Amino acid sequence: MIIYILDTHPAVALAGEELARCLGTMAGISIPVRQCEEFNGESAIYLGTAEALGEIAALPQVADPKWDDAYCIRSVGKSLIIAGTNPRSVLMGAYQYLRELGADWLWPGDDGEVLPQIDDIPLADCEITQALANRHRGVCIEGAPALEHVTDMVQWMPRVGLNSYFLQFQVASYFWRQWYGHKLNPTWEEQRELTEEECRQLDKAVIREVKRRGLILHQVGHGWTAAAVGLPTNGWVPYREELPESTVRLLAEVNGKRRLWDWNEERGHIPINTELCYSNPEARRRIVQVVLDYARAHPEVDALHFWLSDAPNNHCECAGCRQMSPSDWYVMLLNEISPRLKDIAPDMKLVFLAYHDTLWPPEELQLDLSNDNLVYMFAPISRCYAHHLADPQCDEDQVLQRPQRNRVVMPKDNRVNAKLLELWDGVRSDDSFAFDYHFMWPWREDRMTVRLADIMPLDIADYAQGKLGGLINCCVQRIFYPNGWPFYLMARALWGENPSAQDKTQYFSWAYGEAARTAQDFLEGFAEVTGSPIHGQSWWQAADLAQVDKVLDWLGQQTESLEAGAQQATGPTQQRAWRLLQHYHRLVTHLWTALQAKLSGKIDEASAEIQRAEKFLQQTERETARALDTMLMLEHLKSLRQAWEQ
Repeated sequence: MIIYILDTHPAVALAGEELARCLGTMAGISIPVRQCEEFNGESAIYLGTAEALGEIAALPQVADPKWDDAYCIRSVGKSLIIAGTNPRSVLMGAYQYLRELGADWLWPGDDGEVLPQIDDIPLADCEITQALANRHRGVCIEGAPALEHVTDMVQWMPRVGLNSYFLQFQVASYFWRQWYGHKLNPTWEEQRELTEEECRQLDKAVIREVKRRGLILHQVGHGWTAAAVGLPTNGWVPYREELPESTVRLLAEVNGKRRLWDWNEERGHIPINTELCYSNPEARRRIVQVVLDYARAHPEVDALHFWLSDAPNNHCECAGCRQMSPSDWYVMLLNEISPRLKDIAPDMKLVFLAYHDTLWPPEELQLDLSNDNLVYMFAPISRCYAHHLADPQCDEDQVLQRPQRNRVVMPKDNRVNAKLLELWDGVRSDDSFAFDYHFMWPWREDRMTVRLADIMPLDIADYAQGKLGGLINCCVQRIFYPNGWPFYLMARALWGENPSAQDKTQYFSWAYGEAARTAQDFLEGFAEVTGSPIHGQSWWQAADLAQVDKVLDWLGQQTESLEAGAQQATGPTQQRAWRLLQHYHRLVTHLWTALQAKLSGKIDEASAEIQRAEKFLQQTERETARALDTMLMLEHLKSLRQAWEQ
């Protein structure tokens, strides 16, 4: 057996290396990988793009081979061809061939890999051709990751069909510092403050891994308004210094004052949450210039996100700015940047978003789509995650009415969010995707962890119905707790599959081994006994004392069966899965015990129990670090405890 590479791109070379490694392990043989100029009919596996393999590839037609993924795995004589519309599609095709032989990747990291033993490596009678369902299938950095957490995620993405990685801000220092600073866990010894240059080097390490796999690189997002006036751009960092009048006059006027937005005593002002005075030509010139300068300096970026500030109700109220809506001013900027970006970087996309004040489309101006480089992004950040996006039952009778300037009330019911998406029809570009937050916040509510697996396929179908070409999930990178099924299911559904109950059973079997049914029964039983929240924003209020007592009684009954299941685990994959499941059982027991005390009027006891949960998370972080973003969970519990104590 030989694997031939007919391409010079590192993603195709990696496809060969991965096939040789995995097939060699599965079949118990050593497989050489060699470069080859052209297909020669030898009994072997041949890897290459359509350009390298020509007509023999027999790939389906796609709109744009750079952006759209399709592959074929087909037998030709004594040979097997794995071809793709682009290098990453070849890599995905290689992983799909391995999946056909029984392999899979349950979560990032070596212990998520499943490589069953096989008797031989079939090359004959294979004909699999697929154009992947969504152009955009990605992950956006959030939370508190270490470099290895992100590179593990990037390594895993093509294994499950994800094709895009988004590094937020000009440098993703805000996220890196949350891990390496480790400020919410005093028991963590390796705490250190990163310099901006160290953060930049971490970004570069991620980008190398993204490019090695031919994945689509997204960058920046918020921060342009701050960059335009020379202020910090890389996250929600406080700023307390006085500004010169030459800068102040460029800022949005709100309630009669021009100043940085989002003041509070603890955080100070937040420059990236501040809008500019967009009727001021100098403010517009500056923000356009910083975007174009960045594009010139970063040709490696495939999709450059140009967003306004990260706060609602802070658009300029001066007489000039009142002449148009926030979305109209946004369109004016996009229409100026788009053609100039096309000249600077012909292949770079410019991503704009409907979010906060720009959820409502423009009224006066038309978006110029002639340059074919604009991508629309819909970000329903205030939506409900107890229901899918187009669920007609998620309706709080909120009338859809364009708000007055700086009087936006973010819609919490999904009917209004879905209607806002419809309002952009005929305005936005056809190239589009959802930017959603399933794995950013809702996972922290214990009853939502399993329910997200129910919501994801329905949401992805709703995106397609709303003419959105996929999803980039704004999510913590360590989102595989108590297991990776919801996130895995999301990836496969974006690919175009419809994971079934049998697929779920198989996933649990790989993860938990002989006692998989015990693990599955526990998680499904927990979802059943806790029930589904009335609304994704207010689940704690849905429980009464009788239900809490019932949940705690049920949790107590599970301890023995979980311990017995864990004793049957063999190998690192199953051992990890059972450790996390038992950890989860202990954590939710703390949380429901705290809720029991709260509903009984024992606030001090409730607060003490939340503190015990916090200590438990801190002391066990090394066991859970690759699967659970402890910082975000600790942040949530601290906020919950403070709210109860008031």
